[in-house]
Amino acid sequence: MKLATLVSIGFVLLATPALTHDAKPLNGGRLVQAGNFHVELVAKDDTVSVYLIDHHNKQMPLAGYNGVAILSVDGKSQRIVLEAVEGSRLAGKAAAALPAQPKGVVQITPPAGKTVQAKFN
Repeated sequence: MKLATLVSIGFVLLATPALTHDAKPLNGGRLVQAGNFHVELVAKDDTVSVYLIDHHNKQMPLAGYNGVAILSVDGKSQRIVLEAVEGSRLAGKAAAALPAQPKGVVQITPPAGKTVQAKFN
């Protein structure tokens, strides 16, 4: 009985990596893990867009979410307030044009949840 249990546990442990998935950017941005989802950051001109992607690689609806992006631009920290727009995107405007792959942190707060932080290096 013990051998059968150990063999079953062994198969589950071996199969676990196969059950995980690799999320892919859906909007051409950079993707990092944050909390229970992936955060995709897209910077174009002076606009920052942030998308949340669930475990099924689908964009999440973001009504009621808000956030802030703290990005390094020309060696200076720039704080950009993010608000929900178009149902599945948080967006904000920077004071100046952003690099295509800015470095910094994005903090996202769900309507009734704990703030998560995504670091983009």
